[in-house]
Amino acid sequence: MSGFKIAAAQLASVRGDIARNIITHADAMEVAAIHGVSVLVFPELSLTGYEPDLAAELAMTPADSRLASLQTLAQRHQMEIVVGTPLQNGTAKPRLGAMVIGPQGATRTYGKMHLGGDEPDFFTPGHEPLMIATNGHTTGIAICADASRSTHPQTYAEAGANIYAAGVFLTAEWYATDAPRLASYASRYRMLVVMASHAASVGTFPSVGRSAIWAPDGRLLAQTEGAENALVIATKTGTAWSAEIVKM
Repeated sequence: MSGFKIAAAQLASVRGDIARNIITHADAMEVAAIHGVSVLVFPELSLTGYEPDLAAELAMTPADSRLASLQTLAQRHQMEIVVGTPLQNGTAKPRLGAMVIGPQGATRTYGKMHLGGDEPDFFTPGHEPLMIATNGHTTGIAICADASRSTHPQTYAEAGANIYAAGVFLTAEWYATDAPRLASYASRYRMLVVMASHAASVGTFPSVGRSAIWAPDGRLLAQTEGAENALVIATKTGTAWSAEIVKM
């Protein structure tokens, strides 16, 4: 397991512009590849921006041809990526979801299980957790308000996950409660906790950024200063975790 790397991609999303946002995701993947990242986690609704009012019209499926460039890069760089998007589910309200695109071309989906604020007006909740296994490490996938329930990371920890990775969208107000909660889970469940927040996105809500990674003992390993475009990369060498910030 020596040398394993997982990263949070803090990048800016443009409201409703999937084509432009895919280009930004691809750019982040190229930077992550240079640094040897195996798992790259993007923010909540990263492909569309955090824009619940647009979710129904922008909802995607894993078969969407616009994902081809990301699938190609995942295979080329042998990288697992977690991207945020509304997911079609056969009803008027899509799921607030994530797609996990793997290096072998397979794409799996996860629906946010615990919706927050007015999200139930626009989305239907998911019902199943999702874990990904990469190079001897198991990552439990979360989306923002999932972490408002301690049972969510607990379920992953009991299933053997050693990493809890959450794509989020946080204003300064939301950050004040959500980030300390994620930090507490690191020590409580002895997991590395990865939080991928939006950079200064072009959209309806102001993102605070401040993506972070906490060690399994609860220590903050690294955190962005604000809403700049950056990668927060954690490296497992032997039994120890370390982290660094790479600006994009």
